Amino acid sequence: MDKSAVRSEILDKLKNLDNREDVQYLYNQLFEIDEWVAATSIGVTISTDIEIDTSPIIKKALFDNKKVYVPKVINKRDMDFIEYNHETKFSVNKMGISEPIDGRVVDVNDIDLLIVPGMAFDMTNNNRLGYGGGYYDRILVDYPGNTVAIADRIRMYEKSIWKVDEFDQQVETIIHSNFK
Repeated sequence: MDKSAVRSEILDKLKNLDNREDVQYLYNQLFEIDEWVAATSIGVTISTDIEIDTSPIIKKALFDNKKVYVPKVINKRDMDFIEYNHETKFSVNKMGISEPIDGRVVDVNDIDLLIVPGMAFDMTNNNRLGYGGGYYDRILVDYPGNTVAIADRIRMYEKSIWKVDEFDQQVETIIHSNFK
């Protein structure tokens, strides 16, 4: 199945999903893994309505005295990660994503742990279906830190049902409902 068809299928399923119980489990698992515990800095998106809410992740990171960095699209190929704090002001970009207006930019390679967003993931190979811009695929090619994704049952597949291209980057760890 092509990537846009899988994205449409997932969006249809998400419209009526009540995943609160799943999501709390995912947060709990994330906060216990070694990568989270060891990290002093976290890169994470500000979630949209179709994504798993990242605000509890951000709150927990700040509570744990971790630095938090959120992405801001710079152009069609690049994004910066900007330090987040309680005074950070946001605007919504043309893709409907909240981004920091300004702040201290950090090299993504200096962030210990990236929480990588995605429309879908597979359990067999840790493949990720992104949103179509390729921003994370370009970052992950040379990223030296740890990568984690969290996926509710709608976003998780045993194997990729979408075409995996050679430029698609995998995630090291995917926390999902069957996470052990």
